Amino acid sequence: MAVMNFPEIAVIILAHNRQAHLDMVLARLYEQDVPLKTFRVILVDNGSSPSLEPMAKSYSSKLPLTYVRLADDLSRAAARNRGLAEVVEPNVLFLDGDTLADFDLIRQHLETLEDSQVVVSIGARRDPRRRSLFDQAPIEHGDYKSFAALQVEASEDARVSSVTLPAIQANFDKIGYRFFFTSNVAMRTDAATVVGGFNEELTGWGLEDLEFGFRVQEHLRDGEVMRWSPRAGSMHVPHLRDFGRNLGEIRSNQTLLLNTYKSFHWEGHWNAPPSVECLRILILERIAERLQGRTLVRSQDLMEVERWVERDRSRNSWLLSTGHIEGWDTAPTGYRSVLSDWRDPVVPSFCGTELPSGDSSVANVINLDIWRVLPWLHVSELLSEALRVGEAACFVATAQHDAEFADLEADKSPGVQNSCFVRDAEWLADGIGELGYTQETLRTPSAIAVRVTKARSL
Repeated sequence: MAVMNFPEIAVIILAHNRQAHLDMVLARLYEQDVPLKTFRVILVDNGSSPSLEPMAKSYSSKLPLTYVRLADDLSRAAARNRGLAEVVEPNVLFLDGDTLADFDLIRQHLETLEDSQVVVSIGARRDPRRRSLFDQAPIEHGDYKSFAALQVEASEDARVSSVTLPAIQANFDKIGYRFFFTSNVAMRTDAATVVGGFNEELTGWGLEDLEFGFRVQEHLRDGEVMRWSPRAGSMHVPHLRDFGRNLGEIRSNQTLLLNTYKSFHWEGHWNAPPSVECLRILILERIAERLQGRTLVRSQDLMEVERWVERDRSRNSWLLSTGHIEGWDTAPTGYRSVLSDWRDPVVPSFCGTELPSGDSSVANVINLDIWRVLPWLHVSELLSEALRVGEAACFVATAQHDAEFADLEADKSPGVQNSCFVRDAEWLADGIGELGYTQETLRTPSAIAVRVTKARSL
């Protein structure tokens, strides 16, 4: 029986209209520095009008190409799954219909995937000015001393400054999915199919690729990794995007992911730089690992805080805590979010920066120590979200948290005192005062509570 010699990798291109862009994309693939028998192109025409079939036929004599015509404009997740269903090759490269491959893109990805431990190769994509579309921008960073240097730097992949941080590199096995953009990413086909492909419940634009990458990452066995492969480069064809519509679609998908995973990984914060967002996730995951089985002591001080905060006991309050707390009778089970339970789909384990409640739907949002482990940008978002959901927001800092996490949080720099619950609460109260909100503080020997209302102080 003859042995079938399949190409090494399938290149799935998702395209909708923009025939001129697609012409450039296919031309770049024809110019790759590997033999054409190395790869096969699967062009998914996602409801283009007119159809992209003439374009596909014009390249069929140059490239090994399979054309998949979808009559309707499906979601990006559903359309990519149609392309994935055509793959018989051991590896697959996802490429957008406006992404021009560098001449060595396929070779660079395949060389990365030669390592048996590498399951995903995350390529880079530059965003050049229109006039530099056909230039090969240098990989090195500019020196920022000239306008030209700034332009070169601006055209690099926006993820570079985040992904190259030592903390993110050291924890890439936990955070790599945040950089999983299907504009240019290669992977082993069996890893894509074993997780069921893309989640077709995610519609519109945004997050469907990160969620897919998250499930792939969760499925990796010991020793298997995702790898950042900046030498596998590509270039984005400049065009305008309807961000007004896109951001609405992202929010819709984000809500679905919050309800699906009930995890701080999917709260998402669009005001924070990607590096800060990744570090927030790493910090919270580190704390969550430390918290397994932890129960907070319901001391007399916390009972006093509870009575002081919950003046209106006729309405529910959200209670957000780093660990399980004994008591706090007025917060029902469905309104308790515990960081250590973030992998339990039954528990609403949010960190408090995004809450699944309507505006002013609860009396209070009570955050017990979680706010103290967040970067300040996220504390600001947490305050805004708490005041959206609740009539009042209360931030509690405890001495117990200091005692249990001193070894993780202590600053050993000369002349810097260790963080303590008193200093944290005073910093927060001062900041809230600067914003003009009405706030008051309750102090006990082992806890401080800062209660904020929507009213602005005069």
